[in-house]
Amino acid sequence: MPNNKTALPARHPVGQAVGISTLVNRNVTIGRRRTSLRLEPAMWDALEEVCRREEMSQHELCAKIDERRLASSLTAAIRVFIVNYFRAAATEEGHASIGHGALYKTRARSGAPRSGAAHAGNRERGTPGPGRYNSEPVKNSS
Repeated sequence: MPNNKTALPARHPVGQAVGISTLVNRNVTIGRRRTSLRLEPAMWDALEEVCRREEMSQHELCAKIDERRLASSLTAAIRVFIVNYFRAAATEEGHASIGHGALYKTRARSGAPRSGAAHAGNRERGTPGPGRYNSEPVKNSS
């Protein structure tokens, strides 16, 4: 006798069905080849903003990222590029003006423990952990 419960999709604890992707597929042309990219909507928005600021098309920007990437996939290289682009543009004054840092102040007041290992960052590469911002952008060691 079949189990009716197996016909329903498995659920995550937050109530979303397993296997439903929020990634958006788009094509970009790099050189003479067309390739498909799957990124989150927020990443597509950020990529569009970078293109607007740098006055280039998504195709041109993705081609530049592709030229400079090491062993990672193009999609991963684009995500890393976006994070590094906005990290380099971030300033202490900008963070303070929109209230960044309040999360950690609230946590400290509430007595919630902070795990040193989880928030330490990677000191060997010079990347700060949360709440430990450098005033200069992270320098690429390559």
